[in-house]
Amino acid sequence: MELMSENVRAAMCYTLGFITGVLFLFDGSPFVRFHAVQSTLTFSTIAALIILLPVIPGGVMLSRIVMAFSLLLWAICIIKASRGEVFKLPIFGEIAEAQITPLHT
Repeated sequence: MELMSENVRAAMCYTLGFITGVLFLFDGSPFVRFHAVQSTLTFSTIAALIILLPVIPGGVMLSRIVMAFSLLLWAICIIKASRGEVFKLPIFGEIAEAQITPLHT
């Protein structure tokens, strides 16, 4: 018997950004692993941007824009995952899908 449904586990992959994404990378469900990989890749990249952008001129404003965008993206990802949808983000969704799809040789 499962303690949490797939949808809840998938949504939880996004709750603390890449931290919870990493925690769910080894889940048995391909659906949850997809969201874990996507969360890890997306939000670790966003965290790096938020840290590094202030170094360049005008980067503080860009960093704040990225942060606002990431909050919106975070909410959308949680909602989509909790509804059982495979919501593929550009670039990272494709990579996540490739990571969980078994290779055919």
